[in-house]
Amino acid sequence: MASPYLCQVSTRVSCGACCGLYNVHNLTREGLETALTVRTEAFARLPREPEAIEDFGRRQLGWTPEERPFPHFHHCPFVGLIGRENTRVGCLLHPEAPGNRGRDWRELSYYGAKACRTYFCPTSRELSAEHQQIICQGIDHWYLYGLVITEHRLWAAFFREMERRVDRRTTAEDFHAHAQARQGLNHFAALKLAWPFRRAGAHGPCHYFFDDESYPRLEVERMDQALPESPYEAIFRELESCFMDAAAQLRAEAIVETILEGTACALSDKQEGRAADRHGGPDDVPQTDFFSF
Repeated sequence: MASPYLCQVSTRVSCGACCGLYNVHNLTREGLETALTVRTEAFARLPREPEAIEDFGRRQLGWTPEERPFPHFHHCPFVGLIGRENTRVGCLLHPEAPGNRGRDWRELSYYGAKACRTYFCPTSRELSAEHQQIICQGIDHWYLYGLVITEHRLWAAFFREMERRVDRRTTAEDFHAHAQARQGLNHFAALKLAWPFRRAGAHGPCHYFFDDESYPRLEVERMDQALPESPYEAIFRELESCFMDAAAQLRAEAIVETILEGTACALSDKQEGRAADRHGGPDDVPQTDFFSF
């Protein structure tokens, strides 16, 4: 299977993470959508001249480096909303963006046109094409999709657990055919938004995914040094976890187990409820609004 194009997936699903889209404080879907709408509408009124575009970029940089979770990670002022009804994120300087008439203005961006054309995030290399396709098809809004698609280590741990439980490779067709499996996939992705065990001082949902070690992910923090590593250590690390005591770690394990086992049951066409019987019901899973995406 050929790898999907992760940057632009559908009319509602795309990613601007490498443009620093999520590198802002108080990151919410509503706040980001509002900011991008205002930006996109302002750019639409702009004369397509180098001086006007550069001035626009300077004026749009409302988030200074000191206010960003990752100060040295650029937030591009030219990422906005694209598509017929502005339903996904994309580059306002792209030659196919409205008003540009085929002219590529990306040479005026911070990274330049060549980087914008040729860079692909580590997920495109580190995660299998099949697993990439599952995520692309399973999440139907750009906000959550862009937050999680760059998390290749988190997804590798998820699919490793899935395939251990169902004892085979998972496919895009598996998730396409099982609504409950897609729901489980979204529950897992939404842990990024509502993980109750995120350590103090963590960068939040935003992810620095470049392989230059500027902002490496820390190991799981445990206030009680006698606590053992968890079977879900890789997942907890990528969620920037901290556990105050054994009870907190057990609660975290129950949340993840409920999602994983429920998803595996759906993929196996088994009766659901085994995970809920073992660890508690749906109320144990952090509640998010991802179903409204």
